[in-house]
Amino acid sequence: MRTLLLIAGILLSALGYFAFHSTKDPLLLQGGLTLGGGFVICAVFAVKAKWHGIAGAGILAFLGLLRTLPGATSREPFMMAAGAICLVVLFAVIRVLRAERLRRSIEKLKAGDA
Repeated sequence: MRTLLLIAGILLSALGYFAFHSTKDPLLLQGGLTLGGGFVICAVFAVKAKWHGIAGAGILAFLGLLRTLPGATSREPFMMAAGAICLVVLFAVIRVLRAERLRRSIEKLKAGDA
C-alpha cells in the first residue's frame, strides 16, 4: 500500500508538472504538487503509523477526486488522469481497510471474545 501511495504521489506531481508545461497554467502545477506531495507524505507517514497514513491517504484521495470532478466532466485530460489516480487510491484504501476489519473480526472470533 505504501508503494501505491508513493507511486501515486510521484505520478500526480509529474502530471502537474507536464500539465503546467502544456497549458502554462500555474494552478495545475500547484494542484499536482500539492496532491502528489500529500500522497508522498501519507506514504512516509505510513511507515511508522500504518493505519494513520492509509486513512489519511483515503481522505486525501476522496478530496482529490471531488476536486477533479468538474475538470473531468469538461473532458480536460489532465484532470481526468488525476481523478483516475485518486479513484484507484481510494478503492485501494477501502479494500485494505475492509480486509483489516475482516481480519480483526476473525481474530476476535478465534479468541472467543464475540
